[in-house]
Amino acid sequence: MEKKESMNNGKRGLTLLIFSIIILVAIIVFLIFTIFVSPVKGSDMYAVFLSNGRSYFGNIAKQNSQTVVLKNVFYLQVQQIPATEENAEPQPQLSLINVSDEIHGPVSEMQISRNHILFLQKLRKDSQVLKSIEEQAGK
Repeated sequence: MEKKESMNNGKRGLTLLIFSIIILVAIIVFLIFTIFVSPVKGSDMYAVFLSNGRSYFGNIAKQNSQTVVLKNVFYLQVQQIPATEENAEPQPQLSLINVSDEIHGPVSEMQISRNHILFLQKLRKDSQVLKSIEEQAGK
């Protein structure tokens, strides 16, 4: 009789262990998807600031724990305008450039390693960058 109870307790313990492992795996999978694969609205524009000092603007098409994929990608280009007066400083002029306008003719999509991203910022609807992108799209 004691042997039978011992076997039943062993089966219950094994069942409880298997059930606990299944619950633990489900929790881990859930956390991985919520932390590393966060959904982003495709129509929102983001600024992506990189560790090399460059910044890009675009729609986040996908992201995971290793990369962020931007579509409709733009960046700021600074040009120095020579001073018209003798002692005046040259004036910087900012231009918003679409990546697809580069000489090598890429598509306006960029896959960026998360190792190089310092931070992301969602652009407000009244952002000057967003307004400039919309103006270029309207041309």
